[in-house]
Amino acid sequence: MPEGRMPSALTTVGGAPLSRVGLGTAAFGMGGTGDDLADATFRHAIDLGINWIDTDAIFGFGGAERLVGRTLAELPAGDRPFIATAVGFDWDGRSRRATPQPAMEPRRLRQQLERSLGRLGVEAVDLVKLNLDAGSDALFEDAWSTLLDLKQGGLVRAVGLIAPDSARLERAERIGACDAVYVELSLIDRRVGDSELLWRRTPTPTVIAYRALGGGGLVAPDDPAGEPALGPLRHLIQTIAGRRHATPPAVAAAWSLTWPGVAGVAVGARCPEQVAAVAPAPEIELSVRDLSDIANLLPTLGAGRGPLHPRRFAKAA
Repeated sequence: MPEGRMPSALTTVGGAPLSRVGLGTAAFGMGGTGDDLADATFRHAIDLGINWIDTDAIFGFGGAERLVGRTLAELPAGDRPFIATAVGFDWDGRSRRATPQPAMEPRRLRQQLERSLGRLGVEAVDLVKLNLDAGSDALFEDAWSTLLDLKQGGLVRAVGLIAPDSARLERAERIGACDAVYVELSLIDRRVGDSELLWRRTPTPTVIAYRALGGGGLVAPDDPAGEPALGPLRHLIQTIAGRRHATPPAVAAAWSLTWPGVAGVAVGARCPEQVAAVAPAPEIELSVRDLSDIANLLPTLGAGRGPLHPRRFAKAA
């Protein structure tokens, strides 16, 4: 991992120190982000002190992992970031129109990881997450046991869950420790605030928020094709960004980081400029006024569900 350039705000996953913002790679290999642009985005993230990359085999049908692997191969060992990927979906590689399908059987999970390691060009990956949108609930214990076996075997250094509820997390921890939990949390999707995942008993896995920018809808320029209801929210984010001398993406990500229990955010970017816009998020301290303005506006928009104010949530918890 890069040394000497990490920002002061850190978290840990499986004992590894990580910046509170990670680079998401959903846009890599999916059109609009060519090989050279993906490489430049990756390298600029490292230059800015972001030291972990979040990817998934299904991003671009392995395309994102291949692009990440290409840049990894060119980096000095000391500059290589922490890499997180995910399993739980698979597809027929013989078809150009393949659709990812749930695949949580132990044999198939092992195959998915082996292919991911090959695309990434590494012998072991730092974090593997199990996507719980995938497969039958009846396979959950076997799937989780498989990830723990892979960790024991040295192919994985840490294991996590994507979008679990508290009951599934408890089922997982009866078998073996969970190092990280990924939850969707943004101004327009606050449902996780109604669960116990952000304030449950210790030991608690590191909680990472994803889609903190609402899929880009929170910071996209107003346009007639967008969601009209989000216009006032985008305007407010811009206003708060002006108060904080920050960018709208950094403000939106900082709001997710303000929630008690949230250790980091994985934010996707298509270009170096987008990485630069969000990287300062951990250094932004939203004021009581900022948070109250947001909480007062949200009910008027009919956009999203869940608690409106992270600090009021903390007191209630």
